[in-house]
Amino acid sequence: MTGGTDRADPLDARHAEFIQGPVSVIIASRNAELVADAVRGCGCRVSRDRRQVTVLVEAGRAVTLLEDVATNGMIAAVFSQPSTHQTIQLKGSDARVVRVTAADRVAVRQHLRAWSGDLERIGFDVRFAAALHGGTGELAAIRFTPAAAFQQTPGPAAGQPLKP
Repeated sequence: MTGGTDRADPLDARHAEFIQGPVSVIIASRNAELVADAVRGCGCRVSRDRRQVTVLVEAGRAVTLLEDVATNGMIAAVFSQPSTHQTIQLKGSDARVVRVTAADRVAVRQHLRAWSGDLERIGFDVRFAAALHGGTGELAAIRFTPAAAFQQTPGPAAGQPLKP
């Protein structure tokens, strides 16, 4: 996972709100042989200063991903709202597995409600959303500093660095 911009600035408030909203969360990393592994996330939290992002995954679904992150710290996270296809991607190289907090568990429950609501608006049943979402098993938390951020909404700006 290379390319993009060195991002010393924190996420702006609008982007922080978006990635914590009713979005599909996909987390990816890679191993030493550059083989990628991706899993569905079940929410995220942004630090108060908006410099760190904690993504949450169901540990049982993410064994290989968690091993890869622990080995090399590389991460890419894609956040896409199903009803609009608005999408952004964050990349980092300092990812680490951290202890799951009570606030993380709350974030997972809130995320499921918001995401299910967005999927319902476009015709998907709440049960479908819950099954796809996960978050009912043991959680794992991965914290990283976004080093690059990209606009990934389909269209002419896809792939461009995210602008505040």
